[in-house]
Amino acid sequence: MTEELNEVPRTTPDFATEAATKLAELFPEIVADGKINLDTLKTILDIDVEDGRERFGLTWPGKREAIRAAQTPTTATLMPDKENSVNWDTTQNVFIEGDNLEVLKILQKHYYGQIKMIYIDPPYNTGNDFVYADDFADSIGNYLKLTGQTDDGGKLSTNSESSGRFHSNWLNMMYPRLKLARNLLRNDGCIAVSIDDAEASHLCEILDEIFGESNRVGVFSIIRAEGGGLAKQMIKGHDSLFIYARSLSSFKPLLRPKDIRGRTVSIEGEDYWIEEDWLRKEFGKYGTCMYEEILQYHGQAKMDEIDNGLAEGKYILLEKTGGFHVVGRYRKVSEDGSKFYSVIKHLNKNGNSDLKALGSDLASAFDYPKPTSLIQQFILGATFFSSDRDAMVLDFFAGSGTTAHAVMQLNANDGGTRRCISVQLPELTEEKSEARRLGFETISEISRERIRRAGKKILEEEGSKLDGRTDTLDIGFRTYKLVDTNFTKWKANSGLSEDQLVGLFADLADSADDRARPEALLTEVLLKLGFSLSETIETVNVEGLEAFSVADGIVLAYLDEHMTPTLDQLRALVAKEPERLVILEDAFKGNDELKTNLVQECRTRNVDLWTA
Repeated sequence: MTEELNEVPRTTPDFATEAATKLAELFPEIVADGKINLDTLKTILDIDVEDGRERFGLTWPGKREAIRAAQTPTTATLMPDKENSVNWDTTQNVFIEGDNLEVLKILQKHYYGQIKMIYIDPPYNTGNDFVYADDFADSIGNYLKLTGQTDDGGKLSTNSESSGRFHSNWLNMMYPRLKLARNLLRNDGCIAVSIDDAEASHLCEILDEIFGESNRVGVFSIIRAEGGGLAKQMIKGHDSLFIYARSLSSFKPLLRPKDIRGRTVSIEGEDYWIEEDWLRKEFGKYGTCMYEEILQYHGQAKMDEIDNGLAEGKYILLEKTGGFHVVGRYRKVSEDGSKFYSVIKHLNKNGNSDLKALGSDLASAFDYPKPTSLIQQFILGATFFSSDRDAMVLDFFAGSGTTAHAVMQLNANDGGTRRCISVQLPELTEEKSEARRLGFETISEISRERIRRAGKKILEEEGSKLDGRTDTLDIGFRTYKLVDTNFTKWKANSGLSEDQLVGLFADLADSADDRARPEALLTEVLLKLGFSLSETIETVNVEGLEAFSVADGIVLAYLDEHMTPTLDQLRALVAKEPERLVILEDAFKGNDELKTNLVQECRTRNVDLWTA
């Protein structure tokens, strides 16, 4: 533990400052008057400062501000929304309603380097669906206005082609989000981005810049439509899908099953493919055969064949519930011949069918959803081996919720425990739209409802199978909403009157907003301390204090400003010996003696003490 009080950070990490600090540690001579001297750095690195040569690369108006936007910390946080969640206490999936630029910053602390795959289907910049009107100077303030959480709400914007900054606006929106997304990927992770022709070339260039051209896995053509149509020059029946690795040297190739149905299993540390088509062919329409039933239903000859196959290693006994065993033929997974082709067919009409299967109202409420099969195939490709079956997937343009649906379905298919984080802006549906008529006020409401129904349907289908699993299948999600910080921050500007300044200083006497619920304060504290959004949290009573126990007691937090604990009560908290004890600063009510005694108690018990 440290010898002094630790204070919970007020903002997300400042990557610009951290980068400068690391440079200063490597080259102390580049620091002058507290700033980095770039000329000195270039001299050390033997870079010709005035070489005058032109450089290859994409530039556009606003690029500098877009780069800074990714580095600028945010005070925003997330608020639990249990009412719109499913299986809050047990699920590992997360749904976040909010501007993904702010959300990606919030996720940096815990999820940095934790995501195996990111799939996004961003706005295609058609001129009508561009809704991320960023204000890099105050992103959270702009978001609160646009979503009506402040007095002067605003309308989300489109991006007309008549605008002189048509492509620039789109690039300024995408660049900081992709920059932050890269940080979240595991070293063996990848990002997949769907796009049409309008911005495909620009997207490729900024992906090359952010991820490195050497980390480009490939560009896929996704056939989305077939047949005729009207077009001035040619009928466009495909979209592009760009795949980039975080580090190609650490990245396993995307793999796909051959033209068979099946799943992989791990046998003595090796991955093998169970050929379900063979099972159906040999043992009938159900695709399974219990070893104990072979003689009864298939005769002695088949029994001898299976026994010989087991002895020779051609077949395998897969244990099932109830003590029975299913027979499967297997082969070792081969990377050769299992890689993806660059042209894949996943028709958009299948995306509509996916929604119709969950209710005709959903299909009417959302236009052009991606087919579940498309995303499911690429997630399987990135998590093909059993060691990756518990991987985390992120979609920060969640739309109708297809990615979360695909993750749940894939887990049901192969027994995986993949987790999904979905992020969607609460974009208002059009007033006269079918979605609004059906009661969906925002796109995020459609997203959640689709995930909810998909999970219920998958659970029902699994329950009807002979070997289905319903107890361990995670079809839930925790919902959070993007909000401004619950803790005091400096909000002064030159336009404040004297009375307003006096009020501002009075507010700064408190560390937390008086209206903030302890659960909301806890979420913000955990995020800024680097904990996940799916931690196990219990409310415990310690000598009359209502406290939170996180991750089986690793963290103990008391966040009630309305009841000042006694020294004996604080001693009881310390006696639980958590790794970290978090106390709301306001709870001390200015009692420095109480705080000093608590510091000593924590030092004695080797407990890290934090104030919020």
